[in-house]
Amino acid sequence: MKDFIGNALIIIGLVAGIFVGGYLMLYGGIIQIINAISPVSASGIAIGIIKVLFSGVGFYIPFIFGYCFGYSIKYNC
Repeated sequence: MKDFIGNALIIIGLVAGIFVGGYLMLYGGIIQIINAISPVSASGIAIGIIKVLFSGVGFYIPFIFGYCFGYSIKYNC
């Protein structure tokens, strides 16, 4: 049962990382840049670029938390 819960937490961390890093930050940042170009908004473009640049961090943080908790439950560390 501990193996199942550990693997489930690792997979949940991976899915959460893909969602936060890929969808919210990368895709959302690109869409924000596109929307801010039309009525030229410098702050909107800047925030969109920052979102795209930090999308990797948005992926790694949920993944690392899920992986650490899943690994510690699975292997009783």
